[in-house]
Amino acid sequence: MSNETLKRPIPPLTTLRIRKLWPHARKKGREIGQVYRVGYYCKHCGRDVIWLVDSNGGYNWTVDHDFVTKFFDVVELSKERSLYGKDRPKLEPIG
Repeated sequence: MSNETLKRPIPPLTTLRIRKLWPHARKKGREIGQVYRVGYYCKHCGRDVIWLVDSNGGYNWTVDHDFVTKFFDVVELSKERSLYGKDRPKLEPIG
């Protein structure tokens, strides 16, 4: 699947991999090949704010859809239907 055709909002639990770095990315500890999952969306932030979940299960930064399209590859597109994680367990660390 091409990132350009990725539907919005990106389903939670989708796995992403950094494919290209942006200015100052390394200062924030970002490297090509790092894997993140799309977290559940926040009702207060809206569906334009994507929470990226690190390998420890931490919701540690936010991006928008254009940023994902430009700097990430989709490793696995999730079939999760609950955007806000209602009645879903907290994301666990990647094991």
